[in-house]
Amino acid sequence: MKLLKLAAPLLIAAALCGCASTGLGDKVIVKALLLDYQKEYLAQVLVLEPQPSADAGEAAETIRLIEGSGSTLAEAIQEAESARAEELFYGQNELLLLGPGLQEKGMPECCRFLYDNSAGRPNMAVWGINRPASEQPLNEENAGAVLDSIRRLGERGEYHTYLYQLASAQGGGLLPLVRLSEESNVQMEGLALYKDGTPAARFTGSETVLAALLSGQTGTGQLRVEGESGPVTLTIRSPKLIYECVEQENSLHLAIRLSGHVEQMTGENLPASREQRRELLKQFNTQLEQMAQEVIRQSFTPGTDPFCFLSRFRNRNEQLTIRLEETETLYQPGSVEFSSALQLL
Repeated sequence: MKLLKLAAPLLIAAALCGCASTGLGDKVIVKALLLDYQKEYLAQVLVLEPQPSADAGEAAETIRLIEGSGSTLAEAIQEAESARAEELFYGQNELLLLGPGLQEKGMPECCRFLYDNSAGRPNMAVWGINRPASEQPLNEENAGAVLDSIRRLGERGEYHTYLYQLASAQGGGLLPLVRLSEESNVQMEGLALYKDGTPAARFTGSETVLAALLSGQTGTGQLRVEGESGPVTLTIRSPKLIYECVEQENSLHLAIRLSGHVEQMTGENLPASREQRRELLKQFNTQLEQMAQEVIRQSFTPGTDPFCFLSRFRNRNEQLTIRLEETETLYQPGSVEFSSALQLL
């Protein structure tokens, strides 16, 4: 009896791990998932298929595309899964791409559905893609390079988000967008701001870098502004946001200050002297302030708060925040102010 008690946990663990017919060897690994909506739901699943190699018995991995469609997202995914005899294993899937149709309608519902089901992983990176699934923007030839390019966007500091964030977003969400060309080149296109489940605004260029900073991400460290002779790129060392919430005469005010040092200015006909560049940087700071204020104006509204400003107000005075919310006074211009204090290194 004692031996049976000792063996029981091992038997249970073996059953949960899945032996013989339920092992990983009987499954096919999902590498990425592309979902879209065009009169019906479309699901395209990229899976890794081991291929025998002549080199010392080693196996190479080939990407295969399987597809499904249906009147619901569940039907589309199920049809795609039925195209393979093996069970699909989503445990290593790192990437979810949403086509234009789902970006326009059903993005939040899609993310919540995947989050609640086995086809989604909480920490899957989610990106919107410009080309519809019907064009097969990802195929067995280009998928590896395209997926690696998208992954590198997040690694280099472009705004990125994960399935659990979009699935649980109650105050509006931000979906990063990529543009895939006919030649399979990938570029960061911007961010789509969602209100009530539909895209309400789009941020591009330095707006996306500022949005990343406001979301607590590091950003790319580069901000693009306009000089007299054209665009200028500022390379920032250790950009940082400093928050201060102040209560005054039954009102609340949130001040956000961008600090950091400009390591490099890149552009046409820039002044050579340090004093002239310091004066120019003052103009660029003003541009960044205006840019950030526009991002805040569009994203901090009743029911929309992707940067979690409300929590900062509530930490200062919860009861007053509730009263100001009810009258929408909290969302008036000036409640949240942004200043930029970048300095030359």
